[in-house]
Formats: sequence, structure tokens, C-alpha cells
Amino acid sequence: MVIVTYELNLDYESEAQSPGLVNSVLNHERRAYDTPQRRGAMFDYVLAADGLYLQAKREELEICLQVAPAEVRGLDVCFEKFAFGLPKVPTNLVKEILYISTSYAQDSKERLFWLEHSPHNPYDDGWLICHPLQMSSAASCRPIEGQDEAYQRAIIVIHSHHSMPARFSAMDDRDETGFRLYGVIGQLTKKSEIRLRVGCYGYFWEIPASWALELPAGLRDCYNVKEER
Repeated sequence: MVIVTYELNLDYESEAQSPGLVNSVLNHERRAYDTPQRRGAMFDYVLAADGLYLQAKREELEICLQVAPAEVRGLDVCFEKFAFGLPKVPTNLVKEILYISTSYAQDSKERLFWLEHSPHNPYDDGWLICHPLQMSSAASCRPIEGQDEAYQRAIIVIHSHHSMPARFSAMDDRDETGFRLYGVIGQLTKKSEIRLRVGCYGYFWEIPASWALELPAGLRDCYNVKEER
């Protein structure tokens, strides 16, 4: 017989409280094909045999990603998961983003786009592009204040890097703090390219852009290309 004991260093552990924004789960139930049941309102940390994972879910998106590898005895392994509950953004909308971004790239300016989805929209599989009012330059693009409601509806946020490569900067890491998909497109004056990642309250996981977007011919997915900063 094997006995495994454990203790989590939580200040509230001795008191019965309702689940908070962030919770913790021990993956000790031998769940081979599913992640543990979520408890926290924002996300859970899942401690598993192969390290620490973050699990989060919203209506359109569910993820489980490893944030720190480790060897922990007595628990089962976890696994990374990406479940997107919406149709992919159609090619014509991706082309529209590329067209607008390329026109601004002629003046070496970045552009910002918010993509939202509505089941009441009969076109483009429900997807809508919001091109917010913004201040843009060669190094940044920021929305003008007063558009919070539109931003909150965004499921995917994409910005362009005109002639520069498609890569996420330290500034992007500081700005992209929500739970949604974030994309960057670059090399617009040469051979266009794109990167896409999941952002979850400061944690990031780069994924193939084709998991959420229908990519037009000529747009290179940089998922397998090492990002340099």
C-alpha cells in the first residue's frame, strides 16, 4: 500500500471559503484524458507529476498550459490543451486586416485590430473586425480612450509591425494581460508573416495561427520559427 500525503501553503486552507479568482488543484485522480475540474474564477494552478500547469476557461476558449516543468512524485501527469469553441476567422477577414495593415506600412505605421464574434451576425461565420480609433507610430499603436466596451468583446487582438518581423515585444507582454488570443503580423512590405499566442493574465503560449485563423496564401505562420528579441 502506498500512502501519499500533501499540504498546500495557503493561508485560508483551514477555513471554509468560496472559490477565489485563483485556485490550486492536485492532479492525483489519474485523469488520463481530461484536465481536473476547474475551481478558480480566473484560473487554476494544477500541480502534476511533470510540473505546474495553468488551467483557464471562458465561453469561447479553454486552455491548459505548462508554466514550470518539475518532477513531483505521487501525482499523475497533466497535458497541454487548447480548445477553441468558435469557427476559425475566415480568410477574407484576415486578408482585410493584411490590406489595411499594408497600406499603413507604407508610412511605417503600426495598426491595431479587435476581432469579436456574434451569433447574430449572419456573415463571415459570425466574426466582426473592429478597427478602433487609435494613435499609431512606427513603434506602437494604442487605442484612444473611451472604447472599453468594444475591447472587452474582443476575442482576438492583432496588431501589425509594418516592415519589422512578426514578433512579440516586451511592451506587448506588458500590454497583453487579458485572457484571449493575441496576434502580430509583420514583414508587410516583403513577405507577410504572423504569430499567434494565447494570453492568460500575463502567461503566454504561442500556438499555430491556423488553430484559430484561416490563413490566406502568402501569409507565413511563424509558429516553427524561433522568435528573437
